[in-house]
Parts: sequence; structure tokens; C-alpha cells
Amino acid sequence: MWRLAGRAASRAVVGARPRTSALRNLSTPSDAMAKKLRAALDAPHVEMEDVSGGCGAMYKCYIESPKFEGLNTVKQHKLVQSILKDEIAEMHGFIVKTAKPGAPRPAAE
Repeated sequence: MWRLAGRAASRAVVGARPRTSALRNLSTPSDAMAKKLRAALDAPHVEMEDVSGGCGAMYKCYIESPKFEGLNTVKQHKLVQSILKDEIAEMHGFIVKTAKPGAPRPAAE
């Protein structure tokens, strides 16, 4: 009896395929943070990249938002950090580049 239950269980796990709807709900921490920034900042352009080698300890982001209008760079960065404060608390490092829509993109490092 135990043997049959074990086989049935392993067949269910091995043969199980996730439904398409389940795959749509999966996202990476990068995707979740980018979505949060887009919503909070009405940002037409957000790039979020895990630069830690995949462990999620360090991220680099570039954000263009009309809400940065009239704010200096430090205030723009503080705004971004306030939106992602819970996520940043779990990270080792966070690199931010911000711009107003239509402004030249800052040079890459």
C-alpha cells in the first residue's frame, strides 16, 4: 500500500504540468519591483536588473517618470527608495538612475 501511494504521488509530481494561468502569475522580484515603480510613479520606462548573479542581493534600475519634474537627483532617488523601502531593506546594494521623460539617458557605468 505504501509503495503504491509513493508511486502515485511521484507520478503526480513528475507528470504535473503547470496551467498556463499559473505561469502568467509567476514573476521575478525584478518584475515585481518594476511593476510597483511603474504604478507609483506613472513611469513610462522602468528597467530593473538583478546584478548579483541571480541571488537577489543587488539590483540596478533606471526609471523615467514625469513625477521627477522639479526634483533634483537626490530627491528623485529618495522618492524611488521610499517606494521600494521594504525590498531595499532585504538587499545588499541598490543602484538607481533616474530621468525625466525625454531627457538624455545617463551614461552607463
